[in-house]
Order: sequence, then structure tokens, then C-alpha cells
Amino acid sequence: MGASPASSLEPPPWREIFTGRQGALVTGLLILEAMVAIYALVLATIMPAVRVDLGGTELYGFVFAVWSLSAVMTIPISGHAADRFGPRRPLLLAMGLFVIGLAVGGLAPSIGVLIVGAFLMGSAGGAFYALSLGTVAKTFPERIRARVLALLATMWILPGLFGPPLGAFIATHFGWRWAFAVPLPVLVACAFLVLPALRGIRPEVDAAAIPVRWSVQLALGTGLVLGGMTLVNLWAIPLAVAGVLIALPGARHILPRGILRAQPGLPAAAAGMFLLSLAFIAADSFIPLMLTSMRDFTLAKAGFVISISTVSWAAGSWWQSRTAPRQSLGALETVGASFLALGILTMALAGLTSLPAWLAYPAWLLAGLGMGIAFPTLPLSVMSVATEGSESGELSATLLTDTIGMAVGAGLGGACIAVATASGGLGLRAGLGGAFAIAIVAVVLLLLIARRIPEGSGGSTAPG
Repeated sequence: MGASPASSLEPPPWREIFTGRQGALVTGLLILEAMVAIYALVLATIMPAVRVDLGGTELYGFVFAVWSLSAVMTIPISGHAADRFGPRRPLLLAMGLFVIGLAVGGLAPSIGVLIVGAFLMGSAGGAFYALSLGTVAKTFPERIRARVLALLATMWILPGLFGPPLGAFIATHFGWRWAFAVPLPVLVACAFLVLPALRGIRPEVDAAAIPVRWSVQLALGTGLVLGGMTLVNLWAIPLAVAGVLIALPGARHILPRGILRAQPGLPAAAAGMFLLSLAFIAADSFIPLMLTSMRDFTLAKAGFVISISTVSWAAGSWWQSRTAPRQSLGALETVGASFLALGILTMALAGLTSLPAWLAYPAWLLAGLGMGIAFPTLPLSVMSVATEGSESGELSATLLTDTIGMAVGAGLGGACIAVATASGGLGLRAGLGGAFAIAIVAVVLLLLIARRIPEGSGGSTAPG
């Protein structure tokens, strides 16, 4: 006897997700998600020790920049490769690339070589991101996907709790180079869990071509734009303009047509992901600076504000996974974006005005809750209308705009602070205000297009 309509709208029990080969696959993907996130924070934590040992202070920021930019390149490549060859081979290659990056970083004789290692690890991290969610789209039925995405969101609590302490412990007691060996056994465990479960996924012989050239061009152009944002001299504008001219052809070939107008369907989902990530990062990146400089918070207190958002993010994702089967995805996106907007506005008031500083805590708890609802809703909406056999490629466009949105949000916020502090009359408060204003504008734009995202009954829009 078939399930009744009411029961079909209920989310599946958690035990159903962890049974058989499907359970091994989910477990492996969760471990992989946590490993990459934790290691990104471990790398950030050990970098002061790396600087003391290798020098190269002027290249310090490049270690983090190349991690993000290399992910911009590999997300569309690996997404389309998963459609053409199946996800197993690209995932195996990404794991090998990550191991090579760890070896290069751990043995690096100079900061320049370490940057090469970070580039390789970031490339693998971008591939993991696209391949993990592409695997969810290809492998799991629609009724289970929201639950799996909620579990993946929960894995981001662990990095905030364990990443920095782990990095500090290794660097202090064993030396920073040993931090590059820590992920190896975890990666082996992931391979044993995930790779056998992917054997049954057939490649799509008619899948779109893998956009290698356009992905490289988009990453290079994005890097030049971000470089122009961070400079306060005569080179800033020409560099940014050159970056735009280089990146636009790549974006035009990779991203869905109509993304600039947020046309209903896949273009709106990709545009929404860009705006969501830009809004959150443009504010989140500068909260510790704002609270310690403007409201006399200690670093520990300011860090706790960031940490509570990871917990509320997971809570929002769990609620979203229960509600998604019964609710319009556009409505869910509107709810999440509304919480985020309220959180960003309250945080700005708590940090930059005379309102009570303790409002920072509930403000960023609300923002995390909003992200937990809004963030998984966007890839879920894309999965619901993705063409069978091309799920990873179509999903990769939305994941790519997430990564670009984070980079642009941090770049624009940093540019506001750089310009304000470089000029005599404005100062840090004005720069922080500019960063939060950008975040608020982005989330308002998201609210305006939230109802345009796919709902599971329309067709897909092919990239142009």
C-alpha cells in the first residue's frame, strides 16, 4: 500500500538515512565536509608560526586568497566532470590533489612554496564541495536531500570548536609542519566509505563540455578584481577593470543566462546564492574588528559571538529539513533572508551606536539561524529541477556563486575599511558602517528575488 499524501510530506526518520550503502556514503561525505572545514581553520591558526619560520610576511594573505580563488576554478570543472565521468573518478583525483597539496605545504622551504600547496588544497576543497552536493543530487531521493544537507551544515559546528585549538596544539607541541599530516588518515577513511558507494552512478555521455578554459579565466579575473579592491592607489581601478574584462567571458559561459536579472529558475537561485554569501561575509568578516575596536570586547568575547552563529546555523538547517517537504522553497528563502537581515541590522546598531553591546549576541544568533534556513534552500531548489544526468553541472553554477559571493563580500568590506582609514576624516567607524551597509543592501536584494527560485515543477535554464 502506498504512503498517504500526509505521510509523504513528513521528513524521513534519521535512521533511514544511515542504513546500508547509503549510510556509508552519508557518513563519508560528513567526515569529508568536517575535515576540509577544520583544516582551513587549522591552517589559519598555524600561519603565525609559519611566518616566524619561513618569513614572507608580505605574502601572508596570499595563502588564504589562493585557497578561495582555486576553488572558483575547480567547482565548475569538477561539477561538469561528475556528470560526464560519474563522481567517483573526479573525487578520487581531488583526494589525490589534496594529498599532494598537504605534502607540498608540509615540506615547504619558503612561503612561496607553501602558497603552491595552499593552491592545490584549495583546488581540491572546491572540487569536494561540488562533488559532495552533486552526489547528493544524483544519489538521494528528493524526500531525503533536505535531511542530508542539514547534516552537512551540522558539520560546520566542529571547525569552530576544534579547528583553532587543534592547530595551536600541533604547532606548539610538534611543530607546524605536522599539521599537514593530520588529515591523511581521515581522508583514507573517507575514501573507503564514499568511493565504493559511487560505483553505481552512471556517467552521462551527452553531458555538457567541461569548461576548463572558462573556469581558469573566471578565477584569474576574480583574483584581479579582488586585488583591485584591496589596493588604495592608482593601480586599484585599472586592475579591477582588467579583472572584470577577463572574468566576464568565463562567467557568461559558466553561469546561467539571466543571472544578472535574476530570472525565475536557476538564474535566480545562482543570483540568490551570490547575494546571500556576500551579505553574510561582508558583515561576519569584520565583527571581531568592530566589537573589539568600537565596543571594547575582548577577542574571546568577540569570538564567541561568531561561534554561536555556527550553532544557530545548524539549528536553522535542521528546522529547514523538517519544513522543506511541506513549504514553498521561495517562502523558506524569504524567512531565512529576513532573519539574516534583522541580524545584520541589529549587529550594526550594537557595534556602531550607543545601544547595549550585548545585543551583538542575539543579533548574530539570528543571522546564523537565517543562514541555516536560507543557505541549504538554494541548492535544494536547484536539485529539484536539475536535468537527470546533469545535476552536478547545473548545481555547480550555484555553488560557484557562493564562493564568488564570499570573496566579493570580504573584498568590498575590506575596501570600505581601507578607503575610510586611508582618508583623514572618515576613520574605522565609517569603514565598518560601509561594510555593513553593503551587507544590508545585498540581503534586501535577496528578499526581492527569493520567490523566483525553482520550486520543483519547472524546467532548467542552461548555462550560456
